[in-house]
Amino acid sequence: MSNASIRKGVRIVVVEAGMREKRSEPFVLALGELRTRLRRGDVPLDRRLAASEIASELGLSATPVREALSRLAGEGLLEDRRGEGFFVRRLSRADIVALYRLSLAHLALALEAQDAEAPAEADLDPEADPVELTERLFAAWAAGSGSRALSLSYARLQGQLGAARRLEGRLLEDLREEAAGLRAGEADRSRRLARVRAFYARRVRVAGRLADLLDQAAAGHPL
Repeated sequence: MSNASIRKGVRIVVVEAGMREKRSEPFVLALGELRTRLRRGDVPLDRRLAASEIASELGLSATPVREALSRLAGEGLLEDRRGEGFFVRRLSRADIVALYRLSLAHLALALEAQDAEAPAEADLDPEADPVELTERLFAAWAAGSGSRALSLSYARLQGQLGAARRLEGRLLEDLREEAAGLRAGEADRSRRLARVRAFYARRVRVAGRLADLLDQAAAGHPL
């Protein structure tokens, strides 16, 4: 094969790769925005997520938004009600307990992967919302494990827990002090893990009440 033919083939591959990247950009944008909204609990329960409405808000066509909604439904963050559309998945007490315990298991693996060293820290604002602060801190720890699979799996759990976590402050006191203690942390891995276990144990104990608050919100009752 001549050098000219090789160069032509390389140009074609590069152009096709660039076109695929451009086509993926709207999907990535829509997926990232929807993940953020779910994690923050910004999407009301039992409200239909209309692809056309979201696309208009983001300045995108409806196709990448529908693809993003389908991806999130496949990950368990949304419910695809055939013929009706996509909705935020309702969480029972058992769901919330399981998600908290799975989150703990992920962080235990992340701490174990970092041996005796202190886990990775995020650039955090101590005055930030304590729920947001602990989410970012734990995400940094998961990322610090060096396992992309663990980090992505943990992020999906947080997406499912988003609405419940935004209600923790109604039932638990001293969230800011708790977050500060976790951020200060311990160099010793076992002590840091003990703090994380205590963090999730508090939340498991109020999981039933969190589920009740979510049901109230879905029914349109003031919280």
